[in-house]
Amino acid sequence: MKSKYYLIIGILALTLFLVINIPAALVINKFKNQIPQINIQNVSGTLWQGSAQQVTVQSRYVFKNVSWSICIAHLLIAEACVELDTMYNKNPLSGQISIGLNKIVQSKNITTTMSAQALSQMVTLPMGEVAGDVSINLATLDWQQGSIPSVSGIINWDKASITIAETAQLGDITITLSESEDNPINAQISNQNGQLAIVGSAALKTTGNYSLDLTLTPNNKATSNLKNSLSLFAKPQGSGSFIIKNNGNLKQLGFM
Repeated sequence: MKSKYYLIIGILALTLFLVINIPAALVINKFKNQIPQINIQNVSGTLWQGSAQQVTVQSRYVFKNVSWSICIAHLLIAEACVELDTMYNKNPLSGQISIGLNKIVQSKNITTTMSAQALSQMVTLPMGEVAGDVSINLATLDWQQGSIPSVSGIINWDKASITIAETAQLGDITITLSESEDNPINAQISNQNGQLAIVGSAALKTTGNYSLDLTLTPNNKATSNLKNSLSLFAKPQGSGSFIIKNNGNLKQLGFM
Protein backbone atom coordinates (compact mmCIF):
# COMPACT_ATOMS: atom_id res chain seq x y z
CA MET A 1 0.00 0.00 0.00
CA LYS A 2 2.84 2.36 0.88
CA SER A 3 4.64 1.66 -2.40
CA LYS A 4 1.49 2.54 -4.37
CA TYR A 5 1.16 5.76 -2.39
CA TYR A 6 4.78 6.73 -3.06
CA LEU A 7 4.36 5.89 -6.76
CA ILE A 8 1.36 8.26 -7.06
CA ILE A 9 3.26 11.01 -5.22
CA GLY A 10 6.23 10.50 -7.52
CA ILE A 11 4.13 10.73 -10.67
CA LEU A 12 2.42 13.89 -9.42
CA ALA A 13 5.77 15.44 -8.50
CA LEU A 14 7.20 14.62 -11.95
CA THR A 15 4.12 16.07 -13.67
CA LEU A 16 4.34 19.23 -11.58
CA PHE A 17 8.05 19.56 -12.38
CA LEU A 18 7.37 19.26 -16.12
CA VAL A 19 4.55 21.81 -16.00
CA ILE A 20 6.66 24.28 -14.04
CA ASN A 21 9.60 24.06 -16.42
CA ILE A 22 7.97 23.65 -19.84
CA PRO A 23 8.74 26.69 -22.05
CA ALA A 24 5.69 28.91 -22.52
CA ALA A 25 6.55 29.56 -26.19
CA LEU A 26 6.40 25.82 -26.93
CA VAL A 27 2.85 25.50 -25.60
CA ILE A 28 1.60 28.76 -27.14
CA ASN A 29 2.96 27.89 -30.59
CA LYS A 30 1.30 24.47 -30.32
CA PHE A 31 -2.18 25.88 -29.71
CA LYS A 32 -2.09 29.30 -31.42
CA ASN A 33 -3.94 28.07 -34.52
CA GLN A 34 -6.77 26.73 -32.36
CA ILE A 35 -7.39 30.17 -30.81
CA PRO A 36 -7.12 32.61 -33.74
CA GLN A 37 -8.84 35.36 -31.73
CA ILE A 38 -5.70 35.72 -29.60
CA ASN A 39 -2.29 36.68 -30.96
CA ILE A 40 0.67 36.44 -28.55
CA GLN A 41 4.04 37.90 -29.52
CA ASN A 42 7.59 37.51 -28.18
CA VAL A 43 6.95 34.98 -25.42
CA SER A 44 9.58 34.16 -22.80
CA GLY A 45 9.76 32.21 -19.55
CA THR A 46 7.84 29.09 -18.63
CA LEU A 47 4.19 28.13 -18.73
CA TRP A 48 4.17 28.48 -14.95
CA GLN A 49 5.67 31.96 -14.92
CA GLY A 50 6.34 33.91 -18.08
CA SER A 51 5.86 37.06 -20.10
CA ALA A 52 4.91 38.32 -23.56
CA GLN A 53 5.72 41.59 -25.25
CA GLN A 54 2.18 41.92 -26.61
CA VAL A 55 -1.15 40.09 -26.51
CA THR A 56 -3.89 41.09 -28.97
CA VAL A 57 -7.46 39.87 -28.43
CA GLN A 58 -9.94 39.92 -31.34
CA SER A 59 -7.69 42.39 -33.20
CA ARG A 60 -9.07 45.17 -30.97
CA TYR A 61 -7.67 44.87 -27.47
CA VAL A 62 -3.90 45.23 -27.25
CA PHE A 63 -2.09 44.41 -24.00
CA LYS A 64 1.61 45.19 -23.75
CA ASN A 65 4.35 43.94 -21.41
CA VAL A 66 2.23 41.05 -20.14
CA SER A 67 3.56 38.92 -17.29
CA TRP A 68 1.78 36.01 -15.65
CA SER A 69 2.02 33.29 -13.03
CA ILE A 70 -0.20 30.24 -12.55
CA CYS A 71 -2.49 30.06 -9.47
CA ILE A 72 -1.61 26.71 -7.89
CA ALA A 73 -4.75 26.25 -5.78
CA HIS A 74 -7.07 26.54 -8.79
CA LEU A 75 -5.45 23.56 -10.49
CA LEU A 76 -6.90 21.34 -7.75
CA ILE A 77 -10.45 22.28 -8.79
CA ALA A 78 -9.83 21.97 -12.55
CA GLU A 79 -9.69 25.71 -13.22
CA ALA A 80 -7.21 27.55 -15.41
CA CYS A 81 -6.09 30.61 -13.45
CA VAL A 82 -3.37 33.23 -13.88
CA GLU A 83 -2.19 36.31 -12.03
CA LEU A 84 -1.63 39.06 -14.61
CA ASP A 85 0.26 42.33 -14.80
CA THR A 86 0.10 44.30 -18.04
CA MET A 87 -0.38 47.67 -19.73
CA TYR A 88 -3.57 48.52 -21.61
CA ASN A 89 -3.81 51.86 -23.47
CA LYS A 90 -0.64 52.90 -21.59
CA ASN A 91 -2.41 52.25 -18.27
CA PRO A 92 -1.32 49.62 -15.70
CA LEU A 93 -3.73 46.70 -15.29
CA SER A 94 -3.42 43.79 -12.87
CA GLY A 95 -5.56 41.06 -11.38
CA GLN A 96 -6.46 37.39 -11.29
CA ILE A 97 -8.39 35.71 -14.10
CA SER A 98 -9.70 32.12 -14.08
CA ILE A 99 -11.98 29.96 -16.19
CA GLY A 100 -13.53 26.66 -15.20
CA LEU A 101 -15.30 23.81 -16.93
CA ASN A 102 -18.52 25.87 -16.96
CA LYS A 103 -16.75 28.42 -19.23
CA ILE A 104 -17.49 31.27 -16.82
CA VAL A 105 -14.63 33.77 -16.68
CA GLN A 106 -14.03 34.89 -13.11
CA SER A 107 -11.79 37.82 -12.25
CA LYS A 108 -10.64 39.03 -8.86
CA ASN A 109 -8.83 42.12 -7.63
CA ILE A 110 -8.78 43.83 -11.02
CA THR A 111 -7.10 47.22 -10.63
CA THR A 112 -6.25 49.96 -13.10
CA THR A 113 -5.92 53.74 -13.27
CA MET A 114 -6.46 56.08 -16.20
CA SER A 115 -7.63 59.55 -17.11
CA ALA A 116 -11.36 60.16 -17.38
CA GLN A 117 -10.82 61.27 -20.97
CA ALA A 118 -9.18 57.94 -21.87
CA LEU A 119 -12.03 56.03 -20.22
CA SER A 120 -14.68 58.03 -22.08
CA GLN A 121 -12.98 57.19 -25.38
CA MET A 122 -13.02 53.48 -24.50
CA VAL A 123 -16.72 53.32 -23.59
CA THR A 124 -17.83 56.02 -26.07
CA LEU A 125 -20.63 57.38 -23.89
CA PRO A 126 -22.25 60.72 -24.78
CA MET A 127 -21.01 62.51 -21.67
CA GLY A 128 -19.56 65.72 -23.11
CA GLU A 129 -15.95 66.63 -22.31
CA VAL A 130 -14.68 65.00 -19.10
CA ALA A 131 -11.57 65.45 -16.98
CA GLY A 132 -10.05 63.96 -13.84
CA ASP A 133 -8.40 60.70 -12.83
CA VAL A 134 -10.19 57.36 -12.51
CA SER A 135 -9.06 54.41 -10.38
CA ILE A 136 -10.89 51.10 -10.74
CA ASN A 137 -10.75 48.39 -8.07
CA LEU A 138 -13.01 45.44 -8.87
CA ALA A 139 -13.18 42.80 -6.16
CA THR A 140 -15.03 40.39 -8.47
CA LEU A 141 -16.06 40.32 -12.11
CA ASP A 142 -17.79 37.21 -13.48
CA TRP A 143 -18.69 36.91 -17.14
CA GLN A 144 -20.05 34.30 -19.52
CA GLN A 145 -20.30 34.85 -23.27
CA GLY A 146 -23.67 36.30 -24.27
CA SER A 147 -24.54 37.52 -20.77
CA ILE A 148 -24.18 40.68 -18.67
CA PRO A 149 -21.15 40.50 -16.34
CA SER A 150 -21.73 40.68 -12.59
CA VAL A 151 -19.44 43.11 -10.77
CA SER A 152 -18.52 44.22 -7.27
CA GLY A 153 -15.96 46.84 -6.33
CA ILE A 154 -15.29 50.57 -6.20
CA ILE A 155 -14.60 53.20 -8.85
CA ASN A 156 -13.13 56.53 -7.74
CA TRP A 157 -13.21 59.54 -10.07
CA ASP A 158 -11.01 62.22 -8.51
CA LYS A 159 -11.09 65.90 -9.52
CA ALA A 160 -14.01 65.07 -11.77
CA SER A 161 -15.51 67.55 -14.20
CA ILE A 162 -17.92 67.46 -17.13
CA THR A 163 -18.30 70.17 -19.75
CA ILE A 164 -21.49 70.31 -21.79
CA ALA A 165 -22.84 73.85 -22.01
CA GLU A 166 -20.94 74.79 -18.83
CA THR A 167 -18.09 73.09 -16.96
CA ALA A 168 -19.28 71.44 -13.76
CA GLN A 169 -16.63 70.74 -11.11
CA LEU A 170 -17.88 67.54 -9.47
CA GLY A 171 -15.16 66.98 -6.89
CA ASP A 172 -14.32 63.38 -5.98
CA ILE A 173 -16.95 60.85 -7.08
CA THR A 174 -17.26 57.37 -5.56
CA ILE A 175 -19.20 54.61 -7.32
CA THR A 176 -19.74 51.49 -5.22
CA LEU A 177 -20.64 48.43 -7.30
CA SER A 178 -22.46 45.33 -6.09
CA GLU A 179 -24.42 42.42 -7.54
CA SER A 180 -27.78 40.93 -6.63
CA GLU A 181 -30.04 38.14 -7.84
CA ASP A 182 -32.03 40.49 -10.10
CA ASN A 183 -29.25 42.87 -11.12
CA PRO A 184 -25.71 41.77 -12.00
CA ILE A 185 -24.64 45.39 -11.51
CA ASN A 186 -25.92 47.85 -8.89
CA ALA A 187 -24.22 51.19 -8.34
CA GLN A 188 -24.42 53.67 -5.47
CA ILE A 189 -23.10 57.09 -6.50
CA SER A 190 -21.96 59.97 -4.28
CA ASN A 191 -19.36 62.73 -4.19
CA GLN A 192 -17.44 65.11 -1.97
CA ASN A 193 -16.48 68.73 -2.66
CA GLY A 194 -17.25 70.18 -6.07
CA GLN A 195 -20.00 72.58 -7.11
CA LEU A 196 -22.75 69.98 -6.81
CA ALA A 197 -23.74 67.39 -4.24
CA ILE A 198 -24.43 64.11 -6.06
CA VAL A 199 -26.51 61.28 -4.61
CA GLY A 200 -28.05 58.46 -6.60
CA SER A 201 -28.07 54.94 -7.88
CA ALA A 202 -28.02 52.92 -11.09
CA ALA A 203 -28.85 49.31 -11.91
CA LEU A 204 -28.36 46.94 -14.82
CA LYS A 205 -30.51 43.84 -15.29
CA THR A 206 -29.58 40.58 -17.01
CA THR A 207 -31.80 41.63 -19.94
CA GLY A 208 -29.67 44.72 -20.57
CA ASN A 209 -32.29 47.08 -19.17
CA TYR A 210 -30.76 49.86 -17.09
CA SER A 211 -32.04 52.59 -14.80
CA LEU A 212 -30.42 55.78 -13.48
CA ASP A 213 -31.68 57.99 -10.66
CA LEU A 214 -29.52 60.98 -9.66
CA THR A 215 -30.14 64.04 -7.52
CA LEU A 216 -27.85 67.01 -8.18
CA THR A 217 -27.86 69.82 -5.63
CA PRO A 218 -25.88 72.98 -6.47
CA ASN A 219 -24.07 74.62 -3.57
CA ASN A 220 -22.66 78.12 -3.09
CA LYS A 221 -19.77 77.25 -5.44
CA ALA A 222 -22.13 76.74 -8.37
CA THR A 223 -22.51 79.61 -10.84
CA SER A 224 -25.84 80.76 -12.22
CA ASN A 225 -24.70 79.57 -15.67
CA LEU A 226 -24.14 76.09 -14.26
CA LYS A 227 -27.62 76.02 -12.72
CA ASN A 228 -29.11 77.11 -16.03
CA SER A 229 -27.15 74.39 -17.82
CA LEU A 230 -28.47 71.73 -15.43
CA SER A 231 -32.04 72.61 -16.39
CA LEU A 232 -31.27 71.57 -19.99
CA PHE A 233 -31.06 67.87 -19.10
CA ALA A 234 -32.28 67.54 -15.49
CA LYS A 235 -35.67 68.29 -13.94
CA PRO A 236 -35.55 71.23 -11.49
CA GLN A 237 -37.15 70.79 -8.07
CA GLY A 238 -38.65 73.33 -5.72
CA SER A 239 -35.85 72.64 -3.23
CA GLY A 240 -33.23 73.86 -5.71
CA SER A 241 -32.08 70.37 -6.63
CA PHE A 242 -32.17 68.75 -10.06
CA ILE A 243 -33.21 65.17 -10.76
CA ILE A 244 -32.05 62.92 -13.58
CA LYS A 245 -34.07 59.77 -14.21
CA ASN A 246 -33.33 57.60 -17.20
CA ASN A 247 -34.32 54.09 -18.27
CA GLY A 248 -33.39 52.12 -21.36
CA ASN A 249 -31.53 49.17 -22.75
CA LEU A 250 -27.87 48.75 -23.60
CA LYS A 251 -28.88 47.99 -27.19
CA GLN A 252 -29.85 51.65 -27.52
CA LEU A 253 -26.28 52.60 -26.61
CA GLY A 254 -24.75 50.05 -28.97
CA PHE A 255 -23.37 47.75 -26.26
CA MET A 256 -25.46 44.66 -27.11
